[in-house]
Amino acid sequence: MARRASRLPLRTRIAWHALTRGRRRVPAEDVRRILVAHNLLLGDTLMLTPLLARLRHRYPDARLVMTCPPAFLSLYEGQPYGLTTVPFEPRDRHSLTRLRALGPFDLAIVPAESRHGWLARAAGARWVRGYAGGARYYRASLDEALPAPDRLTTLPDMMAALAGDAPAEGERFDPKDWPAPRSGRFTPPDIPYAVLHLGAGSPLKYWPAANWRGIAATLARQGLHVILSAGPGQEALAHAVDPEGRYHNVAGQLDLRDMWHLLAAARLLVSLDTGIAHLARVTQTPSVVLFGPGQAALYGPVAFYGAAPYQAATRPNIPCRDETVLFERSRPWIQTCVRLPADCAFTARCSTGISEKDVLGAISAVLAEKRP
Repeated sequence: MARRASRLPLRTRIAWHALTRGRRRVPAEDVRRILVAHNLLLGDTLMLTPLLARLRHRYPDARLVMTCPPAFLSLYEGQPYGLTTVPFEPRDRHSLTRLRALGPFDLAIVPAESRHGWLARAAGARWVRGYAGGARYYRASLDEALPAPDRLTTLPDMMAALAGDAPAEGERFDPKDWPAPRSGRFTPPDIPYAVLHLGAGSPLKYWPAANWRGIAATLARQGLHVILSAGPGQEALAHAVDPEGRYHNVAGQLDLRDMWHLLAAARLLVSLDTGIAHLARVTQTPSVVLFGPGQAALYGPVAFYGAAPYQAATRPNIPCRDETVLFERSRPWIQTCVRLPADCAFTARCSTGISEKDVLGAISAVLAEKRP
């Protein structure tokens, strides 16, 4: 029967193992193995860092395991907080086999959609904890469903609360807890420089090229070497900002390890609301982040990263930033927009309306702060 199950598609295998786990049991008193089960994008994955830190503080001797999209594994090769990462790809039927080899688990945390509770159960988790809400079938996978906050709470703080403990006094990110990944082929320049990250997952987050040109020119006049960055397939964004080739262009050329080292040595990052902005918090890079469709208050400032200079630039009162659902759960204090470009009737005014003057003011404030 086990051999037959190993040949089934991943979703079927998850259901098979979860349903044959048997009835639910009481929480373990002695927690020795912990699983964090998810399949999040880069920024959301990095926002799990306060959760990992709190789990390590509460269970100092437990083995801590986290599922992770394969593209992000290089960031965790130094095993921050003693973490073991397991590559998880929904289309790879071997993902569950790899995960089960590290179980069973005394506790599983499901920080996002409740459907990953079935993955945790299939991995042999004794007790599965997540937030209440979502589809009834997915909610049924949880042994413990915490109520989502009833007032504005940053997403990293929401995730950390799933550790089941109040924050420790003075709980802060310590760079020593996250060793840097190995260096790649890219070597950052040895002069003061600023990184302008132009790309994002949604075109609705894009900022006008003319505004980026103004920011780049101002930083260059202040004596900073300017580096333009964007993800693979977004090289045209950098060309639109700098058609003459005045600045250092690395758009589409760097993997995540290279980006880590680029940010770690940067004097400043100016970025759209995307995963690179969250990576900069781990590298403790002074940052200015532009929030268009996203809610700036939902993602920061986060007390856990209090030592890193940070400013958000946004237009706070946008009527069409009116969607209140996060990870399939609705809360009245959530104000975001996840529309597709074809569904936006206002030409992304939430992003394009952020003024160059406001961003320059945020840059001045960040550069004036002392970097840890």
